[in-house]
Amino acid sequence: MRRWFGTLAVAIALALVAAAGCGNSANGVGACKQIEEARCAYAATNCQSGDAAIQLTPPYYTSGSAQQACDRYYDTACLNGLANTPPYGNSVADCVAAIQKGPCALVETPWNYPACAWLIPPNTPEASTDADAEGGDASDANEAGEDGE
Repeated sequence: MRRWFGTLAVAIALALVAAAGCGNSANGVGACKQIEEARCAYAATNCQSGDAAIQLTPPYYTSGSAQQACDRYYDTACLNGLANTPPYGNSVADCVAAIQKGPCALVETPWNYPACAWLIPPNTPEASTDADAEGGDASDANEAGEDGE
């Protein structure tokens, strides 16, 4: 009887350790899913023909629709969360509303539009300003001038 109890205690302890290791502390999982579901739905409905066509594959799928495959893909991908913490307030809802109104370019790159600009985390190349780029060009020119002397 004691042996059985000891085995059960070890099994429960291992289960608790395994469950604790499976947690998700990613930032913005829900926000990511809301935004990606809006993008998948709008792209599948409004952006499949003409110059504004958005490719929905990959992910490749053998059953269901392209939108359903897109939703399934991002349902898993969003478990990684967002690179930055979503801001408070209506920012996620505003971004989703902007996506639902289009244009298809917004669906393809929402971070380039004001309602979704918060998707770009700080300190990324996309977040740099034109002044930063101009400053880099000027210093390169100065270095070239120094090398020529």
